[in-house]
Amino acid sequence: MARGAFGDAEEFARARLDALRRFAYLISGSAAEADDLAQIAVVEVWQRWRKARDNPEAYARQVIVTRNVSRWRRSRREVPSDDVDHRPDDPAGAVVTNGALWQALQELGKPERTVVVLHVLYRYTFSEIAAICGDPPGTVSSRYARARRSLRAHLATTQPAIRSVRG
Repeated sequence: MARGAFGDAEEFARARLDALRRFAYLISGSAAEADDLAQIAVVEVWQRWRKARDNPEAYARQVIVTRNVSRWRRSRREVPSDDVDHRPDDPAGAVVTNGALWQALQELGKPERTVVVLHVLYRYTFSEIAAICGDPPGTVSSRYARARRSLRAHLATTQPAIRSVRG
């Protein structure tokens, strides 16, 4: 749906909760954390609907990223789970169900994985990512460069179809 196309926060939550959960799963690496983050984001969108209604998806994604940043800054880790639904119109779905690419993302640290997911799958600029994460743009750029090197090395040993992934 287009920006502002939702009548109210409840309609937005019903339509986008699964996509937000998949996004959070890619960001956090944990199905349990993804559920928490997506629900927190929906609640915050609902609480701040006047502010968020113009682009509730972007608002919810920012909530997910900032809450996850707080979590990895506290160095809290959980074991990832593979029980997330898949929808073909969601860029996160293909990654979550692709074992080799998912494993490559899990090899990254949470800050690097966050930058890769936001930049490659969701097309955020480094400046936008820096604003979301609260880091300088140079830090975001460095994390992305390190993540690319790591992903390239990990994916070099996998199937040729995986190596062609943009990155």
